[in-house]
Amino acid sequence: MTMATPGQSSFCFSCGQPLPADASGRVESVGAKPPGVFPPTGAQPLPTPPPNPYAVSSVILASSSGSFQVSSGGDVLVGRDPARCAIHLTEPRVSGVHATLKLEGGALWVRDEASNNGVWINGQRIAPGSFTQVPTGAELRFGPIVFSVSPA
Repeated sequence: MTMATPGQSSFCFSCGQPLPADASGRVESVGAKPPGVFPPTGAQPLPTPPPNPYAVSSVILASSSGSFQVSSGGDVLVGRDPARCAIHLTEPRVSGVHATLKLEGGALWVRDEASNNGVWINGQRIAPGSFTQVPTGAELRFGPIVFSVSPA
């Protein structure tokens, strides 16, 4: 929409671009525009925002069984199988591959891999097979082993 005064040059009040003298500001059909009319500002590509300097790039899982750092860049398996699991837990009530962790978008995510004794976030058991976000400061439990989650 423009607020043009006949005989004077007009400018788009949203972006400041000069408008041609014959610009009516109306488009008759989608995709069609009269010659010489500038595209709406929404048609321009949006710039990519800079990275968030406050985003979490890694988290620490701490328990009596040890502390482990999880960083972005791939899945981390949790369980009793030392050949497959980066977070190796020797507790017999933890499954061979108990859960998968990933750090994505500055948030920690966990997926229960159909374990026998479950994955729990703040006392609530999560459903197996799909990733669930773990809030910072949460209590994350694999079977009987309880971890606290904090930014690194």
